[in-house]
Amino acid sequence: MVPLKKKIKILLITATLFALTAFTDTMVAQLANSYQNDVGIQNDPDVLYVEMFDDSMTNILSRYNEKINTAGMSPDSDVPPGSLGPHSLKMTSITGGVNNGGYLFKRFTPGFDSIVYVRYYVKYPSLSFGYFHHEGVWFGGYYPALDYPYPHAGTCGLGSSRLSIAYENVWQEANPPGMDTYLYWGDMHSYDGGNTCFGNTMINEGRTGYGNPSASSAPVDVLDQWMCVEMMIKLNNPVTAYNGELKVWQNGLLVGYWEPGFPNGHWLKDKWYNNPSDPPFHGFRWRTDANLNINWLWFEFFHDNPQAPSSYIKFAHLVVAKKYIGPIYSPAKSTGK
Repeated sequence: MVPLKKKIKILLITATLFALTAFTDTMVAQLANSYQNDVGIQNDPDVLYVEMFDDSMTNILSRYNEKINTAGMSPDSDVPPGSLGPHSLKMTSITGGVNNGGYLFKRFTPGFDSIVYVRYYVKYPSLSFGYFHHEGVWFGGYYPALDYPYPHAGTCGLGSSRLSIAYENVWQEANPPGMDTYLYWGDMHSYDGGNTCFGNTMINEGRTGYGNPSASSAPVDVLDQWMCVEMMIKLNNPVTAYNGELKVWQNGLLVGYWEPGFPNGHWLKDKWYNNPSDPPFHGFRWRTDANLNINWLWFEFFHDNPQAPSSYIKFAHLVVAKKYIGPIYSPAKSTGK
């Protein structure tokens, strides 16, 4: 029989090794750590697309299939901490319904399969508080693929025609606003028994922290500060399986993770409620046709309430990759604007 003190020592050593291994794996997997200030990250073999907004508006706009309200877009010298600039992209809206913001939509041909990570920086201004609508970066797939966004809100029974992933100011009643997923896919849940389907939320309801004590509170939007958002989708394969996954990070902290068997919870209408006493999550069946892949990206600023004040949103340092990207790596201490 192993003495108690020796057992405790073995457990402590094992736990330490596990923690070090987990930390090392995280550091190795964080692609941005190999590219200080994101310089040269576009050349990494695991990177699929990069948008730094660091050249002329003519060049920026040429990279997108459809553009709305380009007159309300401009380069801005305000950049995230760790960025070397020279600027971010600012999209604007005008009160009274003069314009409702704008967007940039890009189609990828032939698109990306398996696992895709999307990381970007966004800044939401406090003057938009109470009037947020759909404002952020959406990505996903259409089958057949399209050169323009077709959200078709409220539609159920999507099958393999569409999936979209977003992380937005969903909980606007809170101050500061609560961030959450906004998901559309073939197996999405309806709030009225299958007649109408709007984006499904996964993070805030019944939140328990996903086993990470530092993530025990629901994520919020700290207004007027740059936020780093990263999302990962693992498409189900084969298409009959419920083995799809989703992860969401905010400022480098994992705030949501769903895979077959994790976390525990239940669906109530169109919202996932996290509850450790419930059965485990069964996994995502994102598609039922292998032709549906990740083939579009959408910078969106839909600020459509005519009572809303004139406002803006800022985007910077978007990277699409096949592995975890992480926030901008900058060993020198820097401050945001």
